[in-house]
Amino acid sequence: MKSCPRCGKSYPDAERFCESDGTALGAATGVGDRGTTIMADDAQGAAAGGAITCPECHGKAEPGETICNFCGTRLQPDAAAPEPQSSPGAARTAVTPEDFVPSRGRLSTSEIGGEPPYDETPEEEPTLRERFTRILGYSIAAIIAVAAGVWFALHLSSSRINVPGATTSPVSAPAASAPTVTLARNMQITVKGADLAAALNRDQASVRKVFDDNRDAVLDTYKRALEGDSTLHDGMIVRLHVMPDGSVSGGTVVVSTSPNPSLDAEVVTGMSAWKYPAAGTAPVDVDYPLIFATNSGDVGGIEADLNGKYASLGPNETPEYASAPAAIPAPPEAAVATPAAAPTPPAIAALPPPEAPAVKPPRRRRRVSVPPPPSITERLTEALSADKRLRRVQAYSSGGGMVTLSGKVFDSNAKAAAERTVRRVSGVTGVINNLTTDTSVWARNEALINQRLQAEGLTGVTVKVIGNSAYLDGTVKTDLDRQRAETVAVSAAPVKVRTNLIRVDPGFFGF
Repeated sequence: MKSCPRCGKSYPDAERFCESDGTALGAATGVGDRGTTIMADDAQGAAAGGAITCPECHGKAEPGETICNFCGTRLQPDAAAPEPQSSPGAARTAVTPEDFVPSRGRLSTSEIGGEPPYDETPEEEPTLRERFTRILGYSIAAIIAVAAGVWFALHLSSSRINVPGATTSPVSAPAASAPTVTLARNMQITVKGADLAAALNRDQASVRKVFDDNRDAVLDTYKRALEGDSTLHDGMIVRLHVMPDGSVSGGTVVVSTSPNPSLDAEVVTGMSAWKYPAAGTAPVDVDYPLIFATNSGDVGGIEADLNGKYASLGPNETPEYASAPAAIPAPPEAAVATPAAAPTPPAIAALPPPEAPAVKPPRRRRRVSVPPPPSITERLTEALSADKRLRRVQAYSSGGGMVTLSGKVFDSNAKAAAERTVRRVSGVTGVINNLTTDTSVWARNEALINQRLQAEGLTGVTVKVIGNSAYLDGTVKTDLDRQRAETVAVSAAPVKVRTNLIRVDPGFFGF
C-alpha cells in the first residue's frame, strides 16, 4: 500500500500520485519524505516571497497561490497537515513532470480548449512542375466537358424523337391535330353593293363578328363531311346575299380548291341561316374566304391554292355552286297551279264517258311509247362512264348549261379528255374543270413530306411518292434519325414507306 504524505489517503501500489492534490505517493516509510520535502521547499519559497514552481509543469506561480494556473495542480500543502521530519541520511529525489500522471478528476488541457497537435507533419508545398501538371489536367477536363455539352445540345436539337407517354416533347412524332375552319390570313372579307359609310353594320368588322359567332356550326358541318372522307380539305370563297333586315336570301360558292358538291351545299345552306344586324336600305354581297383543313399546318398551302384560283377567275365567271334564291317562291306557284289543274280532270272525265273505251288505250300507248327525255346529269354520267379513264369523275350542272367537273383522274391527259367528253354532250354551254390528278396528289404529298422532313432537321433525306407508297433516300447521322424519317413521312401524308434507302453517316466525331 501507498499513502499520500500530504493528505494521508491510501492508494494501491500501482498508483503514483494522489488524486486530490497531485502529491507523489510513497510507501508507508521513506516514500512520502520526497514529496514532503518538495512541498516544504515550495512553501519556504512562498514564505520567502519568491515565485512558486509547479511540481508538474514547472510553471511559475505568484506567492499565495494554491493552484497552478497552467495545469491545475495544488501548489501548497494544507495548513493542518503535519510537516514530516526527514532523516539526515535520506536522499532527496526531485519530482519530474514525467513521473506525474493527472487524475481523472483534474482539469486537463483538452477541457480548457486544448492545444493543437504539434507532432503532425506539415504538408509540403507542391513544386512548379506539379502545379503545371494540375493546371493542364484541369484545362483538358474543362475542354472535354464543354465539348461534350455542345455535342449533347446539338444531338438533342437534331434528334427529336417522341417518347411514348410524353405530352409536349419537341422530339415527339407529330401528333394528329383537330380539324379546323378559319378565314384566310392573306385574303380579306369583301362587302359589295352598299355604301359602307351609310351602313356601318356592314363593314368588315361587323361581318367578321357574324362569322366568329357561327364558326362552330360551320366546323360541325366540316366534321360531318370528314366522316365520309377523312382526307377532305378545301378552300372556298362563299358569297352571301344579305338583305337590309339582316337575313340572307341566298349564297354561292364562287370558287374552291377541291370542289365537293355535297360540302358546298351544306356550307351554303348553313351560312344562309345566319342573321346580320339590320342596316342600310339595299342588299349587299359578302365574300368569306374559308379554309377547311384537317390540321392547322395545311392552312397555308390551301390558302395559296385558293388565292391562285381566285386570281385567275374572269369578271363574268359562273360560280361553282349556287343556291337559287328563286326556289322559295316556287312552291306557292306550284300550289296555285295544282288547284287550277284539279277542276279540269272532272270536266274532261265527265265529257267522254261514252268514248272511254276508245280514249284509254291511246293514253296508255303514249305513256309507254314516249319515255321522258334524260336529264343533262344522266347524259353526262353516261358519257363519262363510257371511258374507263373517267370512272372517278363526277359532273353536276348549276343551271344554264354550265357543268362543273370534280373528282380524280390519272394525269393531265385524262383531265383534258374528261372536259372534251362533257363538252360534246347536248345542252352543255360551259365546263368548269376542277378535276385533280393522281400525279398532282402524289406531288402534293411528296411536297408535304419534304417540308416536314426539313422542319424536323432531316435536311439530308429526300422522298419520292408514287400512289400510296413512299421511297426514302439520303443520309443521316444516326440509326435513330433513319427510323425517325419513316415516322415523319407517314405522319405528314397518307402514305406507307415501302423502301428506306437512307444511309447512316455519323461524320467526324458524330458532328
